[in-house]
Amino acid sequence: MLTSAFAAFFRSFTRHPLYALLNLLGLSFGIAAFITLSLLYHFETNYERWSPERPHVYAIGMRVHVPGVPDDLGLKTTGGLLEDIKTAWPQVDGTRDFADWFIVHRGANVIAENMEFVDPNFLTFFKVPILRGDPATALADPSHIVVSAAIARKYFGTVEAIGRPLTLGNAEGINTYTISAVIADLPKNSDMRFDMLRRLTPDLGDKYMNGWHALPVPTLKTYLKFKSPADAAHFAAQLPAFVDHQAGANVPPGMVPHKLIDLSLVPLADIHLLSPKLKAAIASLGVVGILALGLALINYVNLATARAGLRAREVAVRKTLGAPPPALRLQFLIEAVLTLLLAFVVALSAVELTLPLINAAGGLSLVLYPADAGWVLALLGCVLLAGLVAALYPAFVLSAFKPAQVLASSRTPGGGRAAGWLRTGLVMMQFIAVVVAFVLMAGFMLQVRHIQTADLGFRRDNLMVAGGLLNSVVTPAQRESFIVAARTVPGVRYASFANTEPGPGMDSVGGFGRVLRPGQPPNAASALGIVFVGQDYFQMMDAHLLSGRLFDLQHGEDQMWSGPDEAKSGRMISAVINRTAARALGFASSAAAIGQTARFLDGQLRIIGVVDDMRLKSPYEAIQPTVYLFYAHPTYTAGMVRYQGVSEAAMRKALTALWRQINPDVPLDVVVASENLDAYYRPERDRSRLFTIGTGIGALIGCIGLYGMAAFNTGRRVREIGMRKVLGASRGQVVTLLLVQFLRPVAAAGLIACPLAWIILQRWLAQFDDAIATPLWLFPSACAAALLIALLTVAGVAFAAASTEPGKALRHE
Repeated sequence: MLTSAFAAFFRSFTRHPLYALLNLLGLSFGIAAFITLSLLYHFETNYERWSPERPHVYAIGMRVHVPGVPDDLGLKTTGGLLEDIKTAWPQVDGTRDFADWFIVHRGANVIAENMEFVDPNFLTFFKVPILRGDPATALADPSHIVVSAAIARKYFGTVEAIGRPLTLGNAEGINTYTISAVIADLPKNSDMRFDMLRRLTPDLGDKYMNGWHALPVPTLKTYLKFKSPADAAHFAAQLPAFVDHQAGANVPPGMVPHKLIDLSLVPLADIHLLSPKLKAAIASLGVVGILALGLALINYVNLATARAGLRAREVAVRKTLGAPPPALRLQFLIEAVLTLLLAFVVALSAVELTLPLINAAGGLSLVLYPADAGWVLALLGCVLLAGLVAALYPAFVLSAFKPAQVLASSRTPGGGRAAGWLRTGLVMMQFIAVVVAFVLMAGFMLQVRHIQTADLGFRRDNLMVAGGLLNSVVTPAQRESFIVAARTVPGVRYASFANTEPGPGMDSVGGFGRVLRPGQPPNAASALGIVFVGQDYFQMMDAHLLSGRLFDLQHGEDQMWSGPDEAKSGRMISAVINRTAARALGFASSAAAIGQTARFLDGQLRIIGVVDDMRLKSPYEAIQPTVYLFYAHPTYTAGMVRYQGVSEAAMRKALTALWRQINPDVPLDVVVASENLDAYYRPERDRSRLFTIGTGIGALIGCIGLYGMAAFNTGRRVREIGMRKVLGASRGQVVTLLLVQFLRPVAAAGLIACPLAWIILQRWLAQFDDAIATPLWLFPSACAAALLIALLTVAGVAFAAASTEPGKALRHE
């Protein structure tokens, strides 16, 4: 049986090479797309696989529920939480990780490096892969540090790093530390950074080791370990009572602590895809891979049923010689398996060759080899299983031919009207997917272009952010000196500061305060984000003033905000608010807000101006209602510079030289605002490119299927076309007849696909705070593109058939 199947498989390629090649190409393209996007899904869902403890480790997530304040789940906790947990549950194993920056001093050079302050058990807790050193004692001494292999190579080359000194500086001063261990570089699918690790000690300060009276530290994470998910679930069920007990004295009267502070456990394996938007995006690309495989299998069924007529006499002869239908079905299924195996090998080769291009287009770092052997075998199993399911119908169709009818007929059977309807329906399914993909691809590209070019409420070009000012080593006096001196640098128009910046990094607001208008009940207070800004901040940002005026030192009533106690002094504080804040406070217009007063914190504020909303952060996030306060001196703030008339490189060089005069021990780390913001746009842009590649492959598979069906149907109608031409039909009439037949299912597919594409696109756009209005021209354009592709696919077949001489077509009649 196996020998016969191999012989039949070989003959199918040599006797009917066109159909065999179309079948192989369609399957290979679909499987290649499936492998690539499965590789992406496998990469994204296997973060932190480097740790053997991955199934047992959970991070503590904290939500702080304050009315009007975003309460997304964050993996940040207070520093004292772990001690409180161990007091309540001594048997629980836990550790902490606080991320900060250190300055490496190498002679005259200073380099900022990421430092993780961790508990002494951190390395053994995660079973971090150690290259050299003892993980149990490496962090026992606060004067020791652990470095990654990359850091060891960076600073010591090929020289053994263990025992070598490294001079580091932070808020504690400049000290020399000894390297006690070197750990392996983590894989790229890891959110954890282990460049340098140092022991987390209680004397690092209250901001690291605080209790329930303080807010969570943004970069401090607490991890716990449990033997089983059941143990973790049992622990999580006790957290509300734990919060009530621990935080009861630190919440306002009448509030239930666990309803204000919500603690939860997040498995280490789920942290990377904690964002529902990112999880949905990765799942969507996985679905695209499955659809590509589905289109390829539809193509296989279509071509296999079309080819059935070409093998009808072979089946009839085999059945006449005694072959039972089950044996024939098994033979055809074996042939299908061989075809799938060959297509899988071709697809693997194509993926390996094109992966560098796909990585460049999608901003990825995927590799096919070395890969999980089990994962590759699982992919092969999925392909074979799906392919065998798809091959069942052609196998049953072929084995059902009646020998007497086949051998007595002068024509090869085509499966009848039912088979014709099936092939047409399969082509329609393919092009429904293609039209939907075209609409989504265009919609994605338009939205990505919109968020990259939309008016953000400020000018993003020629704006630089001096991130180095945020380093804890830098003093407020040094920050102020830099801002004042930067205003004198040639080419600088404005220099200012704020406790937020465009792009990732600092939060979009520096905190929240309750604002209550006169005559409103206390429960009607609005939560407004607080942003402290320096002189000329709005002019530097080129913000749009809607009503009133901006802060001005010439106005004596613009009192400079000098600290949290300012509100408690009872003095009136001048404030500028954004458009969203004016709406949240109930003002009918921006102009109506000017001159109005309100209670703020424990004092009073007067609104002197309303500016348009400025989108400094992700396009997914809603813009917060914000009150801007004039700050006297920069504290923990980002410095920003607006320049013109000079190049970016020249301005960067001038600012760096200026900063080295003020603090040569800290690198300035100047970032262009437009590049900083691109961190939000890049993922969508890269995923849109991947989707475009998948769409192109889907369209190519659809074309292969349509071409195969057109070639088959045209071949069966050669004599009909000859008779039509003998009876006077012109070439144009014959071409029109064939094209209408071939394009009719594509046009019907477009009509079905448009409402489906509209629903999917609307759901995707709903995740953006600033989404485009869906252009109606997308839908007819996508249908026209599908029709044009189909036309180009079958036009050659139609013209060739219409050009056949009637004598040649009818010579056997």
